[in-house]
Amino acid sequence: MPTSVCPECAESVFVDAESEQGDTVTCDECGALLTIVGLDPIELDPIADDDEYDRGSKAYDDYEDDYDDNF
Repeated sequence: MPTSVCPECAESVFVDAESEQGDTVTCDECGALLTIVGLDPIELDPIADDDEYDRGSKAYDDYEDDYDDNF
């Protein structure tokens, strides 16, 4: 299983081999919510609570697509 380093606590974070860029994982050590920003090598960035629907994020894009489908 691929691993990366948590940018919050510097502990190893295991990432599922099927993961894609934009997926989220949680650090088992500190509980930080992290987004996968790179795949080779695995790179993780922390997600702030208010970043969930920031323009350009995968979550925002999914929200925007759902919104567009309704109109």
